[in-house]
Amino acid sequence: MDVQTLSTAMGNLPTAEYERFLAPFNEALFAAECTTVNRVAMWCAQIGHESGGLRYMEEIADGSAYEGRLDLGNTQPGDGRRFKGRGPIQLTGRSNYRRFSEWAHTKGLVPTADHFLTEPALVSDPKWGFLAASYYWTVARPKLNEFADAGDIESATRGVNGGLNGQRDRIERWNRCRALGSALLPTNIERKPAVEKVLDYPRIHIKQDTDFNCGPASSQTVIIARTGGLILESDLGREMGTHQGGTDHIGLIAPVLNKYVSGADYRIMQMPNDPPTKKQAQKLWDDVVRSIDNGYGVVANIVAPPSNYPRGVRGSRSPEYAGGTVFHYIAIMGYADDNGARAFWVADSGFVPYGYWCSFEQMASLIPPKGYTSAAGGHLIVRVGEIWAQLLGINGKGWPQLASRTLVDAIATLGQDMGIAGFGPPAGHTDVPQRTTVDDCVLDIWTQLIGINGKGWPQLSGRTLVDAVATLGQNMGIAAFAPPAEHTGVPEPSTTDNRVLDIWTQLLGINGKGWPQLGGRTLVDAVATLGQDMGIAAFVPPAGHTNAPQPSTTDNRVLDIWIQLLGFDGKGWPQLNRRTPVDGIATIGQARGIPGFTS
Repeated sequence: MDVQTLSTAMGNLPTAEYERFLAPFNEALFAAECTTVNRVAMWCAQIGHESGGLRYMEEIADGSAYEGRLDLGNTQPGDGRRFKGRGPIQLTGRSNYRRFSEWAHTKGLVPTADHFLTEPALVSDPKWGFLAASYYWTVARPKLNEFADAGDIESATRGVNGGLNGQRDRIERWNRCRALGSALLPTNIERKPAVEKVLDYPRIHIKQDTDFNCGPASSQTVIIARTGGLILESDLGREMGTHQGGTDHIGLIAPVLNKYVSGADYRIMQMPNDPPTKKQAQKLWDDVVRSIDNGYGVVANIVAPPSNYPRGVRGSRSPEYAGGTVFHYIAIMGYADDNGARAFWVADSGFVPYGYWCSFEQMASLIPPKGYTSAAGGHLIVRVGEIWAQLLGINGKGWPQLASRTLVDAIATLGQDMGIAGFGPPAGHTDVPQRTTVDDCVLDIWTQLIGINGKGWPQLSGRTLVDAVATLGQNMGIAAFAPPAEHTGVPEPSTTDNRVLDIWTQLLGINGKGWPQLGGRTLVDAVATLGQDMGIAAFVPPAGHTNAPQPSTTDNRVLDIWIQLLGFDGKGWPQLNRRTPVDGIATIGQARGIPGFTS
């Protein structure tokens, strides 16, 4: 993007001002992953409206209206003015300045994680103001690029504004910017090399054994690619109810894949609209990419009339479809993206040459009104497995630094060492078998935090983990640490999604605002407070708890839970001196001289 394009996109400042903004504006676009016309147009529409075409890089008011606003983290006198709105999208409040600082620090942009807490006025500078907008775009409102890709300006506006204020101006800006085309893209953007990823699978087994076995044959390809194990088409067909008319629907295939491919969590997605909506097509792309990236093929049910037989692209040979409209199952085993020219690699059991590249657009037109099944696991099960390990130890055998105890048993040992009645770990840790599914792992994790059947742990005198930490703090005389008078059993939620929400709450507190019995702290901050009280170097909780907005999806809640137990980027927590909670507890136990506790 050059000065003239920026001026046209924004619209109302002298050229000299846009010259000053140009370099940081382009840098921010890269940081916000806005490198397509739709994404930059949405960025310009939203940022342009919010800042009056970049006229306002700092709030006109002095910020005193935000004084004492705990929802913004303004806990200290003068925070309202100090952390007034700055940047084109008005970063406001101590909490948001802190989060932006931490984000910029993890990116290597600033020297410390509290950089903008100590120098908040810097955010009015174009360099940092635009990067604050990048942080907001990718972290605080991470779906904005998704909305941009779909051209969904209403959802993007609601994400930025909370409503639809100024929607007419935003739409006008969007249309004006879209008309600029590739001139809108960040300056010096290089053409990305084509991304191509195809799963390895043996070609010898691709061809189906009978003319009706395309469902079992496609599933066989997916299974052997992931596990190396060959399951006979006849056996798979029996489990799917395949008959001479074929396999009745995609819903019969997912359970069989989940049986043979551990941890995949294959889910069914219907595409009823023909042609599909933009959102349905984009979800197809996202689901396939996620599944392939995590090592799992996708099975799709297609309907191909003669006018829309699959055509080979990227130099591949078209399959030899014939015989009227073809109702068929295929395995999608790879994807490619050459700067927007997207395609899927198809392992096709029914037609020579049995493998070809099909454009993404055509595949999106072939699946309706049927559906596909892709793996939702991979990244999710890895995170859940790591969370499970943090609470239960390596392979469910406890942690060496806790003398082979689980986190619960380590807390029980601390309480016992302090002489708290009812605190005493089991005589020996009982190994917990490693789980293989997300559901089983989540149930184990829920139990570790809330106790057997939600009734707390015997070794914690019937307390949950949070209440046990509150009891430790109370025993040490820390102000505001006081568990409830009596633990009330928590009914076990009936679904994995609800258990994940319960787990998120245990770590971050009610509505993400910490726990009353921990003085409004999260579990991590409570452990930091324990260490601070014992005088352990660098154990210092934040000055005030920053409310964590509750994520709306299970995936994002799991990510939050992972962060709570492993720290930002898995590198521990600043308030625990870059330790995880497990290592923080180990350090406290070591400071008390408990045998086997080592940091």
